[in-house]
Amino acid sequence: MSVMTARTISTCRLDLLPLRVEDAGEVAAVLSDPALHTFIGGTPDGAPVLRSRYQRMSAGSPDPAVAWLNRVVRLCEGQVLERLGAADRGS
Repeated sequence: MSVMTARTISTCRLDLLPLRVEDAGEVAAVLSDPALHTFIGGTPDGAPVLRSRYQRMSAGSPDPAVAWLNRVVRLCEGQVLERLGAADRGS
């Protein structure tokens, strides 16, 4: 399994932090608005579902040729804004 090196990237307004299982509660609250899901589909996932998903994500991709990059965007004041994810296939 491949996991990219976790680093924090900071600007004067935002921090891009490695995703942690402990972030599930805050991310669930941010993504809980049903109106958001009219655009992205589905329904809001609760914290227990996200914790389970983040546990699997933190283990990395099951494909050794693919590296996962999962991050949380947080205002420097502390509020979570979003979760981001990307896959690097090394091409």
